[in-house]
Amino acid sequence: MRAIIFLAIVGVVFGNQCKGVDKGDIKAAHSAARLGALVIFGNSCPGFDFDSVALSGACRSLVKQATCYGIKAASHYDSDVVSYGQLASDVSNMEEIGNLACSDAPKCFRQVKSAIQACSDANESFLDQTIAAAEAVYKRDFESQAKDFASGNQGSLLGDIATMAMNKFSSADDIRTFIEEQLTEGRKSDASAAAKQAGILAQGWCDSGCTSTTARFLEGIFGHMNGGGCNDASVFCGECQSRAASYFARNQLPCCVEKVVRKGIEAYDYVIANYSDDLEAYGAAVGSGLSASALAEAKAIKDRVVEEFGCVSAVYSENRPECA
Repeated sequence: MRAIIFLAIVGVVFGNQCKGVDKGDIKAAHSAARLGALVIFGNSCPGFDFDSVALSGACRSLVKQATCYGIKAASHYDSDVVSYGQLASDVSNMEEIGNLACSDAPKCFRQVKSAIQACSDANESFLDQTIAAAEAVYKRDFESQAKDFASGNQGSLLGDIATMAMNKFSSADDIRTFIEEQLTEGRKSDASAAAKQAGILAQGWCDSGCTSTTARFLEGIFGHMNGGGCNDASVFCGECQSRAASYFARNQLPCCVEKVVRKGIEAYDYVIANYSDDLEAYGAAVGSGLSASALAEAKAIKDRVVEEFGCVSAVYSENRPECA
């Protein structure tokens, strides 16, 4: 599996995500991860040490700060309706994590990769044994919950999809076989090219300091949009669209963001042009297994997504920046 490679930004001062976070919560999160690593790798790689891989060296700061951000975010967004004001007040935290990822992610990735490679070198059955352990954990701790969710939500979109997935994928071998059937040479080539382009794009993002540039823009637009009839961040059409348009009239979208948007549009167009038949076939297969109520729910979600995307697209199209 390829990782997105980030290059360091020189001279960035990182904030402390762990300020105000209970140390007990941090220890609990790391203890849970440590136990998970022991259960998954205990047989396939007895020498795997979670602390030395994730909590020291090149990964220490990134993992610690990401853990603290996750704990703080869970509390910050613990509300029925998330407002644009909540998003605006969290931008600086996301900026700090983003800049830290730019600085530390490559080194941390190499550290983790080295540890996993050592496991693989020491045990030719490492992959199979690790997958078997993960499957055993799922069946022991989570399968009953998944079945309860599926049976308790019959007729809903998520409930029907959960039932279909459990019926089709009853073991790790089922999942592996399905993936292998989908990985034609053409798809492998496209995936490889996409990963390479994503790495180049991420490198350019970090090198240009786009994390902080984007943060300032988002703080401004989220703060401007918040209030009046725009009180739900899951809704853009209407008052929120009007507020966003008025902000764009005076503030240009950063060109480094525009570059990412254009690449995303190009990727979308490529997928539609080359994989539309496959997508339609998958959609038909899923649709045939859904109940009438689940299909109605899916259609309602699709209609809303299309409507909201149309509103976002309209504001973007009318305010595209002039970039070199």
